[in-house]
Parts: sequence; C-alpha cells; structure tokens
Amino acid sequence: MINEHQVTLADGRLVSYSDSGPRDGRVVLLCHGLPGARVQVPSTTILEQRHVRVIIIDRPGIGLSSLQTVRTLAGWSSDALAVLADAQVDTLTLVGYSAGTPYALMFASLYPERVNRISIVSGMAPSAAADIAKLSAMNRFLHSMGNTLPPTVRRTLAWTAATFIGTGTKAATFGIKMMRSAFTPAENSFIDTPGGAVFRAMLAEHFRQGYDGYLVDLGLVTQHWPIAYERIHHPVHAWYGSDDRITPPTAAASLQAVLPQTTITITPGAGHLMIFMAWDELVSRIANEA
Repeated sequence: MINEHQVTLADGRLVSYSDSGPRDGRVVLLCHGLPGARVQVPSTTILEQRHVRVIIIDRPGIGLSSLQTVRTLAGWSSDALAVLADAQVDTLTLVGYSAGTPYALMFASLYPERVNRISIVSGMAPSAAADIAKLSAMNRFLHSMGNTLPPTVRRTLAWTAATFIGTGTKAATFGIKMMRSAFTPAENSFIDTPGGAVFRAMLAEHFRQGYDGYLVDLGLVTQHWPIAYERIHHPVHAWYGSDDRITPPTAAASLQAVLPQTTITITPGAGHLMIFMAWDELVSRIANEA
C-alpha cells in the first residue's frame, strides 16, 4: 500500500512524500530522478515480501511539494530530515536513482550516522567530459542549459513550456516523445504497456505544477556537487544498465573515483529505466544487502 503524507516546514513550505511497504520494514529513502516523483513505486507486493519500507520525497516544485526557486543540495537534506522525523525513521538505506544521486550522497555526507549503506541505480556521477560526450544530443543540451540558465530566462522558459506544452499528463505525453530516442527498444515498448503506467504517472506528477521545479533541479544536479566525499564511509553499490544512453555505465568509474569503496554491477541489456523494469529484482538485492 502506498501512503501519502505532507509535512509543513518552518518556512511554511509543504513537502510531500510517499511511504510504501510495512511500517516496521527496513527503511529505504529513494531519491528520485529528474524527472521523478513520489508516485514511482511499480509494486508494493515485493516490499511486503522482502519487508522493505520505501520513502520517496517530492523535491521542491515537483508533485505536491512547494516550489523553492533558490535552493541547494544541502537544503534538501534538511527537508529530508523533517520527513524522516514525521515518518519516525532513524536509520536507513539510501538509494539514489539517476539525478537523485547527488541528493543521496549529500545526505550521507551530512548525516552519516543516519545511513546504513548506499545504493546507486543508473546514477549520475561527478561530470567528466568523456561521459558528457556519450550522452544524447538532447541530454548534452540539457546539461549545458542546467549549468548556465539565468533565473529570468528560467522563469520565462517555464512559463512558455506550460503555455504551449501544458502541464501534468500533457507534459508527460510530450516528455515521452522527447525521450524516445534516449531509450532502448525494450524501454520504449515497456512505456506503452500496462506495466509502464507507473512511469507515465510519474512524469505527469513531476510536471503537475509546471516546469520551474524541473529547471531549478536541472541547474543543481548539472553543477559541481559540493559534497564532502571523505565523510562517506558507507558501503556503496552501484547498478548500471549496459545499454543506458542517459547515464552510461562509464559513469560508474567517475563515481568510484570519489568513493573507492563502490562496488559495481553492470546489467546486460538494461537501459535507464532499470529501476522500473527490474524493480522486484532491485528491491530484493537491496534487502539482501541491508
């Protein structure tokens, strides 16, 4: 069962999160990608079977969380602490998916005593020119835009996109068309199946409020990550798909360079949507390691 909650922060912002699986299960804080949202739970059956509790937090301006146009990776960690207090969680396993990776690593560096271990799935890594060169043309453009977009231009772009593309399900439909070329044939087939409904719902929820949250997030994750990696001593396991065109498996080497304790698994034939398409397997592996 997926339970949804909201927390009101000291500054008046609302933070929305989902809480799935048994209340007394091993807690996993899943830092969603970009796009991403609290609703990206393909199945709760495996959570019950493996006794895993998954918490996913909508980042500012995404889903039902209030927009925060000036923010930092460390600031989000404070939001996460408020959620964990509301959920009555002490220690946990961190999972960083795709662009959720810097958020997971920042939290681990700031609050190492709250973290048991870290799993990275299809994760971004500190940017290297060779990795950026392997991205699709669209993702190279987005990477550059995230680094350089002035606030006034960002707001104009967000308004234009909302006006001409639409938000919610309209944005999801447009986003899928834009991302088709970055996905494998198997992923494109999956998106259109009943099993892909969770991916489509995630996209719609991500753009529920429009595009400001997406663009602010993009600017954060494509900049230098001010993370104190030397404070992260936890076991780290990184999973990548061999056919991932968004965060190629070569990103694992960049991750391992800053976190030498990282062990790496490359899944043959898998793409960027591995966390959706191989959800049961990933949950089982995380449960076994925990």
